[in-house]
Amino acid sequence: MPEVRRGSLKVQPDSALLSGKGFEGAGGGIGKEHDDSKTRDSAAGTTADTTADSNEKDGNGNGIATDDDTASDAPPTAPPDQHLSADRGPLHLHGDQRTSTDARPSLSYALRPRADAYYDSRAATHAEWKRRARTLQEYYDDNPHLLPQLPFTWHHGRRRWRLFLFAFLVFVDGSVVPIALYYGMHYAGHVEGWIIFAVVTTIWGGPTYLEFAIRTLRLVKKERFYRPLGTEGRWCFDMLTWASVLTIAVVTALFVVGSAPHIVLLRVLCMPAPAILYCLGGVLGMITLFHHMDWPAPFRISSTAKGERVLPGAYYFIEDVAAVNAGAGRPFREALAARYKGSPPFRQMLYAQSLFWAVPALALAVPLTVVAVVPAVPATAAYGVCWAVPFLWCALWAGVSVWWCKRDMVRERLEWEASGGAAKEPAESGTGGTGETGETGETGSEPV
Repeated sequence: MPEVRRGSLKVQPDSALLSGKGFEGAGGGIGKEHDDSKTRDSAAGTTADTTADSNEKDGNGNGIATDDDTASDAPPTAPPDQHLSADRGPLHLHGDQRTSTDARPSLSYALRPRADAYYDSRAATHAEWKRRARTLQEYYDDNPHLLPQLPFTWHHGRRRWRLFLFAFLVFVDGSVVPIALYYGMHYAGHVEGWIIFAVVTTIWGGPTYLEFAIRTLRLVKKERFYRPLGTEGRWCFDMLTWASVLTIAVVTALFVVGSAPHIVLLRVLCMPAPAILYCLGGVLGMITLFHHMDWPAPFRISSTAKGERVLPGAYYFIEDVAAVNAGAGRPFREALAARYKGSPPFRQMLYAQSLFWAVPALALAVPLTVVAVVPAVPATAAYGVCWAVPFLWCALWAGVSVWWCKRDMVRERLEWEASGGAAKEPAESGTGGTGETGETGETGSEPV
């Protein structure tokens, strides 16, 4: 993988810039050998010493250089650069390595001491994954002072827009379309119920089913870029795939039972949205319960192999969505595993988010079920409530989670810098992909 090298260029005097000599030393000289650049550096140093001696005369004021002469003859001193590593902390060099604040003796790369290098995993790509020799987990194990960075951000890049567009289409298709079609066709068009829900059933879930098909095709590709860590077979699906299969099966069954007869069962058709809360909230809560009780995984759960310790449920949802739906692939899975292993505040944040989503989802689904089945509530009113409330709740909870996670991650970074990058608690196991490499291909100069 490519490396990021640190260093600063020495500012040249005006006379050197005007004569063009200041550019000849960089990179070993332009059209000349390294010996020429060393000769020029030695000559420049001798001239500077002679000028300094002539300026330092007696106190009569003779020979003292003026401010203008000093500004034109002496090269300005550049402030030392404060170079930070990927975790925003200074890198510690050993042996004969030069620190980032030392002045360079020459602009020639051949004469510079070896500088330390680091790899920022936020730049991990598909192409780099194919040519590398080590995983990000191995890289961060060798560099424990670096806070593992995730190759996904909401601040730039097209991955964020893809996820945002998908979430927006799911909200419109899952909540707005069923409500608008039913009330519009029922009260404005006086259309029969079975025709209304024939249309609703045909349209509803289009973006969701399309996205499910796309992510399934990505997982079954011969190239294992999108598959969970520790898996080799083409049919090793992640946790979100199985949760989606369960949810789609339940929602489809409710649509068929409620709309197939000519006499529409409207109260049954109120239940698809609460059923989504039951399925996804139940899966999230059950996985988090396994984690809290320290029970081993009964089967593979994404990157956690059978028998390993189960991680919080939010971990798997984040891992699978970013790796497959956003296209971040295995670099994201590896970086997330390294971050979870090395950062105790990150582990606490994911556990809190798991409870924050699982418990309210199940708690909200119960009263919605009561509204849907109790005869005291009109069926037409229950339909609107049961379809609107879950998606509005998801939007509100997503906004709170974004604010909460930003606050916790800022605190995590500050604690990491204060502790010098050392974990305060023993790391947890449960990501069974440590040690695997990418597919066969060339490796770069740096083995990461």
